[in-house]
Amino acid sequence: MEYGYSTMGYEIAGGLGVKLAKPDHDVIVMLGDGSYMMMNSELATAVMLGRKLTVVLLDNRGFGCIDRLQRSTGQEGFNNLLEDAAHEVLPDIDFVAHAASMGARAERAASIGELKSALARATASDATSVIVIETDPRISTAEGGWWWDVATPEVSTRKPVRDARAAYDQALSRERS
Repeated sequence: MEYGYSTMGYEIAGGLGVKLAKPDHDVIVMLGDGSYMMMNSELATAVMLGRKLTVVLLDNRGFGCIDRLQRSTGQEGFNNLLEDAAHEVLPDIDFVAHAASMGARAERAASIGELKSALARATASDATSVIVIETDPRISTAEGGWWWDVATPEVSTRKPVRDARAAYDQALSRERS
């Protein structure tokens, strides 16, 4: 799972590297749909090499994490979610069909309960598996708990930006103490 180093796109390739180094270990890769679209081709490589991976793909219809980062600075989101795109015809990407077309065992989970069941099936299988579950791009969890130092403008006429800057300054002072 990528998060702290902002190396979006490497997750499946990284998971394959772990599997090559530790072939007797179960390897679970977790990534978002935006990152998946950056470099999903190593899924086909894992299938071709017979190196089983379990991939959990969070489908929030875009780059939800980047959108939340933009909004945390008091700005409006800008073209990170498919619903925000300026195009009139948006692609409806079927990630289950896409993963299956590369040879993976693929399914959609509609709830956390279904995700647990799908993970059990993936663990029992000898094949590379992809489990797609929809998530809300606007919400994050308190459990994440990590603060990203994404600077906010010091001067603005917009109240949301000034409020975000005050929150940024407070978080920054906690980091440095």
